[in-house]
Amino acid sequence: MNLTVDEQLFSTIVRCKFTQYVSSKPDKFGIKFWLASDTNNKYIINGFPYLEKEETPPSSIPLGVFVVLIPVEPFTRCWRHVTTDNFFTSASLATKLLVKRTTLFGTIRNNRRELPELVKSAKDELERFSTILHKSSNCTLTIYKSKPTKKVTILSSKQ
Repeated sequence: MNLTVDEQLFSTIVRCKFTQYVSSKPDKFGIKFWLASDTNNKYIINGFPYLEKEETPPSSIPLGVFVVLIPVEPFTRCWRHVTTDNFFTSASLATKLLVKRTTLFGTIRNNRRELPELVKSAKDELERFSTILHKSSNCTLTIYKSKPTKKVTILSSKQ
């Protein structure tokens, strides 16, 4: 079973203290849910609402790591694969999931502190349609430049 973790804004006109406003969504107001879905049969298998300050992670855990670990927890320890977007993906999350025998795959933001300098400086050096691989002990970073001003960095913990 392959899993994906993302957010979903369910529109509502109800006023409550955890209603969100997201200008980029078609329905601007709603309740945000963090959801884990099975990619094989396209069903939501776990999730929880975003309640802002009422359900905050411990200070040592970033929000993106916390949001992935909670709904995926019942499905770990079976070498399943989790796909996330650049809000959630980090090397620390990949390491925590590998300890639980689960792999991670996702795009990663280029301004993350944990990325090596090779990745941060590769934007200027890369030619169009070129790729750079950077391997560490448990993760592989792939940098792909498809447009002159855009590069995509992908993190994978699957060996």
